[in-house]
Amino acid sequence: MARPRTQLLTAQKIYRAALELFDEQHSFSIPRLAKRLGVSPSSLYHHVSGGRTDIIKGIRALISQEAYSRGDFPPQGVTWQDQVRQWAINYRDAMGRHPMAIPALVGELVDDTETLNIYENLAEILETAGFHGELLLQALSLIDVLALGSAVDAASPEPPWEASHSVHPALSRALTSGHIGRHQEDAFTLGLEATIDKLEQMLVCPSEEMFTSKRAL
Repeated sequence: MARPRTQLLTAQKIYRAALELFDEQHSFSIPRLAKRLGVSPSSLYHHVSGGRTDIIKGIRALISQEAYSRGDFPPQGVTWQDQVRQWAINYRDAMGRHPMAIPALVGELVDDTETLNIYENLAEILETAGFHGELLLQALSLIDVLALGSAVDAASPEPPWEASHSVHPALSRALTSGHIGRHQEDAFTLGLEATIDKLEQMLVCPSEEMFTSKRAL
């Protein structure tokens, strides 16, 4: 029998199928991934020798490629605050389309070119604004935590809590006081503006900010 002219299985197909499993079933395993692709588990290792670790890294690269394909990076803006704001919105939206994959992603070192380019873009924005050294790392980490945390929250149900007024009266009052359907978006916007305010303070008093953070440790 003649061999097929096109390769039936590629690393990219494996990454895409694994991401689909995360989106649909909230996790993936090598046996389930092999079954979806119609191959044996051993066949996967011919294309991703590092197994699960390589697949997770490939998923992250896919998500970053999706962000680039939409033209989200580099973000536009007149001021560095506008650019940081748009970067956080762009990255949160890209990751928020696949929230179930994020816990697995944060457990692996970021070393793919696509994602590193996105973070390089943020580092350049912050450096141009005046962040350097430890202050730059603090600013990068602060924005990263906000974007990723909010992206994970995108998978939470609405409302996120089920509280009884008799048992948890304060929480129950909070749930009936506003527009629950917008709580994720409103919380992200509030957190983003607070983050930008904090970054502005760090630029004004960098030594005080660094001293305070070290003292807290």
